[in-house]
Amino acid sequence: MDYTGTRREGRGEPESSFYKEVGDWLVSKLHPTVPNGFGGYREPARPDVVKSWRLGGYRLASRLLPMRRRRFPEELAAFIDGMRQRMQEYENEGGIVVEEFDVEACEKEEARANKFLRLATHPSTPVDEARSAASALAKMIGSSELVLLSWGRVSHFAQRFQQMEEAFAALKASNPFDFFFGPQRRH
Repeated sequence: MDYTGTRREGRGEPESSFYKEVGDWLVSKLHPTVPNGFGGYREPARPDVVKSWRLGGYRLASRLLPMRRRRFPEELAAFIDGMRQRMQEYENEGGIVVEEFDVEACEKEEARANKFLRLATHPSTPVDEARSAASALAKMIGSSELVLLSWGRVSHFAQRFQQMEEAFAALKASNPFDFFFGPQRRH
């Protein structure tokens, strides 16, 4: 789901001609041309294309974030995120890929972690077995199978989640057709 509304607003008509002109100009400047000897052009080598586009991106970023004038890196990061979002849509042929959260696998990992924690902290557990359980728990954390969150972080996340739910409820109430839940059919 596109929470920022970039996709919907990006398809708006008023400014699309400006971005089309800028895009066409960038492609004509950045894409290397190689004459084929017969008055036409052939497709350049992939390394030349990558080098030219990377150099063009660097030069554009140098203008968008000049060294002398203080700008915020978030501006360029947001610009790049928008380009990355469009690239992902292009690669997925416009389809939105939503990764499904595997609740069962998560519950199995939590049960395993609880078992190791009980073994490591129970007073009647033998020392070697407790050390082994603590080591297994540490390995789960080290390999990112398990993440520990502080109460402050969980509380902050819960507050932010509640704020997002309220904002979406207000937006959905103002125009329910802006939000589609579930799979969309393409005609």
